[in-house]
Amino acid sequence: MPLAPISNELSFYYEDSGPLDGPYTTLVMVHGTAFHAGIFRHMLPLAPPNGVRIVLLNRRDYPETTPFSPDELEALGSADLVIRAKALGQQGLDVGHFLAWFVRTQSVPPVSGRFGGIALVAWSLAHTPLAGLLAFADQLPEDVRSVLGTYLRAYCIYDAPHGAFGLPTLSSYHPLTDPTHPEPARVPRFFSWVSTYYTHPPAALDTHDPQLLDTSPLAYPPLPTDRPATLDNMAPADIQGVSWPGPIAGSEGHIYGMPLEVTWEQTRRMLFDKDAGSVLPGCKVVVAWGENTLWEAVGAAWAVEKIYKERKEAGEAARTLKVVEMMDANHFPHWDCPEMMIQFLRSVV
Repeated sequence: MPLAPISNELSFYYEDSGPLDGPYTTLVMVHGTAFHAGIFRHMLPLAPPNGVRIVLLNRRDYPETTPFSPDELEALGSADLVIRAKALGQQGLDVGHFLAWFVRTQSVPPVSGRFGGIALVAWSLAHTPLAGLLAFADQLPEDVRSVLGTYLRAYCIYDAPHGAFGLPTLSSYHPLTDPTHPEPARVPRFFSWVSTYYTHPPAALDTHDPQLLDTSPLAYPPLPTDRPATLDNMAPADIQGVSWPGPIAGSEGHIYGMPLEVTWEQTRRMLFDKDAGSVLPGCKVVVAWGENTLWEAVGAAWAVEKIYKERKEAGEAARTLKVVEMMDANHFPHWDCPEMMIQFLRSVV
């Protein structure tokens, strides 16, 4: 059971595909809500043949990683937004300490051209607690900043929702909060909704206009299709083996419900604050979205793309950002097509 002791009070659980010979990039994968690192496990045996090393990290309140203390939970849900923002930002800084620990103890090659170093990958809602790493990197100790300055090559945000960036969503509909269905009936609807293979309107795909996306509720039971939703197609034992819903009622509820002004400040500092951008300047930001993922993630990526383009033209960009599409992918490519996911990440980081 590998644990990374970041301090006397905090340890992170991780899994590692192992070092390789020659130059290679290390992908550190961080899960979203209600799924632990096991959701990426299909990628591990495929890492060496594809020339990468993969590390799977469990966030706080997920198996074996140190849970939040009562005081930390109170801060994450505080009515005082200064306290709440500090508690959220600390989550990203803690991951920065993990990355520095991993470099120091696990033989990671430094960045060298197209290879080497670490790319941190935040899937879905993981971006909310991880964004603080770049937003508040100036608060890291000098020795940690020095390590990450040599080794952190990219931060990749895959399929994050609007709220994780501090942006208003396109629709108030969410199957987990749909009052027209009793709570027990909401979970299977959510599973279908979040993992369906969607076909988005051509006009939306051509223009990247979020307003042209179809945000209407998904039919349930799902209509017959040649490509069923990932979670609908998984065996119950597989779902049980990778899911961890407990934090939804605690820490994840606070993180999901984080006020937009708090998460937008992280986005602003990460991408547009010159002082924050001067720390770890070699770390580029990649926002990735799946061609067939849910509208929530597609619309968020396009909105960030538009804001960044406008601010860059105004001379306000403080860090390099690129927005990229992963073809033929829904919200779970790491489960359905893990080798394609690895090759995609290797190409964009």
